Amino acid sequence: MSTLQTGIYHAPGRRPPAHFALVFLRADPAADAPAVDGALRAVTAMLRELAEGRVAELPGHPVASGDLEFLLGFGPKAFDIPGAKVPCPAGLGPRLRFRSPRPTGGGPLLVGGGLPYAPDIMRNDATEEFCLQFTAHTQLAVSRAVVELWKLLRDGRDPGTRAAVLEISGVHTGFQREDGRSWIGFHDGVSNLRSQDREGVVAIGEADAGEDGWTVGGTYLVFLRLAVDLDQWHILPRAAQELLVGRDKLTGAPLTGVDAAGRPVPAAGCPVAGTTEVTQRGNEEFLQPPPTADPVVAASHVHRANLTGAADPGQPGSLRVFRQGYEFFEPVPLAPGFRLGLNFVSFQDGPDRLLRVLTQRGWLGGVNFGGTAGPGAPADRLLTVRAGGTYLAPPVRDAAPYPGAEVFG
Repeated sequence: MSTLQTGIYHAPGRRPPAHFALVFLRADPAADAPAVDGALRAVTAMLRELAEGRVAELPGHPVASGDLEFLLGFGPKAFDIPGAKVPCPAGLGPRLRFRSPRPTGGGPLLVGGGLPYAPDIMRNDATEEFCLQFTAHTQLAVSRAVVELWKLLRDGRDPGTRAAVLEISGVHTGFQREDGRSWIGFHDGVSNLRSQDREGVVAIGEADAGEDGWTVGGTYLVFLRLAVDLDQWHILPRAAQELLVGRDKLTGAPLTGVDAAGRPVPAAGCPVAGTTEVTQRGNEEFLQPPPTADPVVAASHVHRANLTGAADPGQPGSLRVFRQGYEFFEPVPLAPGFRLGLNFVSFQDGPDRLLRVLTQRGWLGGVNFGGTAGPGAPADRLLTVRAGGTYLAPPVRDAAPYPGAEVFG
């Protein structure tokens, strides 16, 4: 039996827990398939113990697990490890990967896309052999998983060379917001897929897998860590912000047009009587933006990202993806003393769903966030990429030591 890994909260009534970390693991260039297989067995065994509240150096003294869950992803480089028994899946092929940043920093993430790397990013740390996603209800549980992973890998170093089969090369953390909004002040994730539609988009089917039949039942994780230029956003008037997003800032009601004075017009009847926000019960019909003939509203973020919102989400042409967003906030030495943004984590049966959204004209191709394209647009550089990668999350199989064990075992 093959099933999706944990950490994908697609089922009805399931919401992502409050805390998140994505850890990237680099393999020693001298490591071969048997060595990597042994390391992954040890890592996943330790994490299963930790998920049950057991820590190796505290025998007989269980800790609160925080309902920790973990997911293992394989990047394209994993299949280059000497002795790997299966080739790189087509879903991780060269045309479905992000570009590298320029040696001097910055540069486009994708040809035809509107997202650039941040100017200070000269290396993308999200392109290693493996990734591990940790989710839990407490920050301690997520942080402890990272620390216990580091301990395990450190203790596994070769006594002579001090090299480890796997090393942590990057860690990105985040959290869920109780208010359901993003750092720009608007409701976030409102038009995500309905629960009943998610598995058909997330899980790799036989037709999706093609010659990579061993991936059936798994999924592809596409990750972007997006920094938000809040200074640029904050100076925009509320009406300009609403036209870029495509929703009323206070209620979350989708926009249907602009009035004679150019002011945004929210959908009539939203929110329904007795409610104040679109996310409250009774406003379900307003979660997806309705079709509009107004070119200004049609250029907004929610419309560009939902052009086929009425189509069957399970069909690849719908370009729908299931995403789990985790905000981040981190101190930095330069003014204003902090950086913030979104960990965009999506799951889909093929990365092409998201990459086409980011590159096709009329969708988000050539546009950084929403509105008109080109230099000088109101949101031209609102978002910059600090890391991004594409990974296969192989299915869980009965009796397998870890997802994807057939690659090295």
